[in-house]
Amino acid sequence: MKTSVVITSRNDNYGGHLNERATYCLNSMCDTFDEVWYIDWNTPEGKPSLLYDIIDDIKTNNKLNHIVVNPQVASLLTNNDPNAQKCCEVLGRNLGIRRATGDWIVSSNIDIIAPNKEDLTNLLSSIDKNTFYTLSRR
Repeated sequence: MKTSVVITSRNDNYGGHLNERATYCLNSMCDTFDEVWYIDWNTPEGKPSLLYDIIDDIKTNNKLNHIVVNPQVASLLTNNDPNAQKCCEVLGRNLGIRRATGDWIVSSNIDIIAPNKEDLTNLLSSIDKNTFYTLSRR
C-alpha cells in the first residue's frame, strides 16, 4: 500500500517561524509517507519558494516532489480575481493530487506533523476505502 501526501503553502512567513514549522512538518511527512508533494502557491515576487530556504534541513529520503506556482500563473488560474485567496489551497491541492501515485492520498497543511508510519498504516488498514475521512490535527 503506497501513501502520498499533498501540502500547499506559500512563503509569506505565515504566523512567524514558518521555516522552523515547515522543516518539522516536511521531515515528519517524509518519514511517514512514501511520496510527498509540496505545492508552493503564489509566493510573492522576489521571495524564494519556502523549500529553497529550508531544503538543507529536510531529510527527503528521495520522497519529496516540489511544484512552484508563481504569482502570474496563480493569477491566471484564479481568473485574475483580485479577491481570490493568496494561497488557493484547493487549486494547489488538486495539482498535487493529480500527480500523486499513492493508493491513499492525504491532504495536509504546512503546520501539521504527520503520525508515525506504523500508526498511519494501522489506521489505513482498518478503514473503508470507499469513504472520505477527515481527521483533526493533534
